[in-house]
Amino acid sequence: MTEGPEAHEPGSSTQELSRDLGFYAVFTTATGTMIGAGIFILPGVAAQGAGPGAALSFLFAGIIAGLAALSVCELATAMPKAGGPYYFVSRAMGPLMGTIVGLGAWLALILKGSFALVGLGQYVFHFSSISILATAAVGGLLLVGVNLVGAKATGLLQNVTVLVLLGILGVFVAKGLMAADMATLRPLLPFGWSGVVTTTGVVFISYLGIVKAAAVAEEVENPERNLPLGILSSVVLVTFLYVCTMVIVTGVLPMESIAGATAPLADAGQVFLGVTGGILVGVAGILATISTGNAAILSSSRYPFAMARDALMTPWIRRIHPRFQTPARSILVTGGVMVALALLLDVERLAKLGGVFGMLVFSLVNISVLVLRKTAPDWYRPSFRVPLYPIVPALGAVAALAPIPQLGLFSHVAAVGFVALGVGWYYWQRKVVAGTDVTIQPEYGLRDQWEEIRQIQALEVKRKVLRPVTVQEETEVSVVAEIAEGMPNKHLLALAAALARKHASAVDAIMVTELPYQSPLESPVVTPSPDWVNKIRARMEAYGVPLRFHHLLARNKAHAILAFARPETRVILLDWHDEFRPVRIRGSYVDRVLQASPTRVAVLKYRGHKSYNRILVATAGSPYAPSEVEMGDSLARLTNARLTLLMVLPTDASATREERARAYLERLSELTESNPELHVVRGDNVTQAILSAGQGHDLIILGATREFLFRHLFDSHLVGKIADKIAEESTGSVLVVKNPGGTERMAGGMMRWLAGRWNRLRGRPPESRIRLPAAPEDTPVEPFSRNLE
Repeated sequence: MTEGPEAHEPGSSTQELSRDLGFYAVFTTATGTMIGAGIFILPGVAAQGAGPGAALSFLFAGIIAGLAALSVCELATAMPKAGGPYYFVSRAMGPLMGTIVGLGAWLALILKGSFALVGLGQYVFHFSSISILATAAVGGLLLVGVNLVGAKATGLLQNVTVLVLLGILGVFVAKGLMAADMATLRPLLPFGWSGVVTTTGVVFISYLGIVKAAAVAEEVENPERNLPLGILSSVVLVTFLYVCTMVIVTGVLPMESIAGATAPLADAGQVFLGVTGGILVGVAGILATISTGNAAILSSSRYPFAMARDALMTPWIRRIHPRFQTPARSILVTGGVMVALALLLDVERLAKLGGVFGMLVFSLVNISVLVLRKTAPDWYRPSFRVPLYPIVPALGAVAALAPIPQLGLFSHVAAVGFVALGVGWYYWQRKVVAGTDVTIQPEYGLRDQWEEIRQIQALEVKRKVLRPVTVQEETEVSVVAEIAEGMPNKHLLALAAALARKHASAVDAIMVTELPYQSPLESPVVTPSPDWVNKIRARMEAYGVPLRFHHLLARNKAHAILAFARPETRVILLDWHDEFRPVRIRGSYVDRVLQASPTRVAVLKYRGHKSYNRILVATAGSPYAPSEVEMGDSLARLTNARLTLLMVLPTDASATREERARAYLERLSELTESNPELHVVRGDNVTQAILSAGQGHDLIILGATREFLFRHLFDSHLVGKIADKIAEESTGSVLVVKNPGGTERMAGGMMRWLAGRWNRLRGRPPESRIRLPAAPEDTPVEPFSRNLE
């Protein structure tokens, strides 16, 4: 048996079910859940919405269902458990999303059952004058009673009904296609493509039963072949029957007759099969609606039962009837809601609402495959895998949501309200079980899965960034270090040398002398002495790194530094001598470089330590950026310092999240060469946790905010709230690293363009026209104040 997510839990069962179900069993189960009321009731509603183009609506709905079926097959072979899409989604994205899907799938099947009950009333009304709603109510109560007593005989009845329906529909299609008048099918799209898309959402309810076939996955022989073959072949067959049925109905009946028909298939059958044929099709419609209603109660009542097992429903609803051994309370609640909805809503609204909830469920089922493939937990070992991953599940997730915007305000409000209900129910249930010995399952949530995906993606990036670097022959890479006139920080130079050795590059040491706009760039200035430059060069040569020194005369210091921000530049290192406070840095050249640089920037705040003995790289729960780890690892190897990787998690983080954080740090440490110490701590105050852990360390390396957001335009923080606070309050040296994202680079370019236009309006020359000459290296300069020895 394929190992499931609970296989490693204490007390989990190791019993296996016999795999003796073949292709035919899977095919009949899947077909029986889809063929039924939809094909007998919806042709009239669909024709009113899309005309003859409704056949395309059934085709598109079938394609969407087929994409979801592939994901269902993969999930079912990995998790052959009761609960269907609820179980799949909850184990992929946590109990919150599981609650939303569980309630959604439950309500979708209830709506399908209500829809079938109304259809039953319509077909009975076709042969008599009995009220449609009266038949729906009585039929619903009888089906509830059947499910309460037990359903041993209903399985055989269901299979016989499916075979009878397939036989009748086979004759209907064979005779009907020859009788259809192609002239009646024109125009094909009287309401345009919008009518087809809207109708796709309406008829989607016909395919909701597809996930029920996944329940037998644990008993299927050769599941990697029989499960997808049986489910997909049934989707193809049912879609073919639906499309042909719509072609026939719109091809033999005028639109005005279809619009007023309570039993459109029976009316169409009477045209080319005679009175007897019409009666036979009408009887088939009654059987189909009864079969669909019965299956809806049987399957939907299991969702609250499965959710109660995970502590997401009250234990009251999972009580088993002592005599009939059925989940009686769940059946009564489900059946009562089903009958009530049948009495309150018409066919079209029932179909739309059921379709909306079904599409949300199908979309999340596809997303579950994406999540589980990416996180790849140990227990996820499907014997069937969706082909063309990730294109097929991603396309299926998007396609399932595409018709929803066309389904009207009522459906939209219901969908939003339903999601809000699911969220509210989940948090209310968490409050109910708090302080008890009951634990909601699974213990991990969507945030944990998201962090796991981010960690995996971060590791993939780091494998490229932290791998050994070969010398570039065509592009000369460099590390840029900005040094203040007369004050080169030997610790900044050590960091530059460490990164240059990592990338087999040279160091571009730049010293910028700003000149006022009133002075010409050729004005005489004090230039650095050769002795001072040679001492810097000697230190870099001791590290085995070549140095290129540049003395720049510029109107704007920030722009002079940014001129070195080329694609081959690995990092720009800046040395900040004043207090590291936003009020001090805001508006400075460091601020402008941080905001506008298209490459990463690191700012060092030196606080007097003699050497690097202990280096801490810290992050607040999120994956490290490659630069933070690369700089820490490179500097630790150069100086033989001890490197520590620290991750701070919230105090309420789940045990699963902590385990994944530790596993992430272990995998990350394997990519480094300095054998770092690994620490995971909890704390609601991330700043204090990092400051506390940083005591005794010579250097703390932090990541700045990495993505540009609109709110950052009005933010009072320089590089992020946490990084600003730590850099300001730490007693040791701090290195803040900023990695600009794509949106940030775009925003930075826009801001530079606006600044250029503003300077032009003020009569200043554009920054791009400022010459940035390198001064001769043998010009005199005052000696520096910091000791390089």
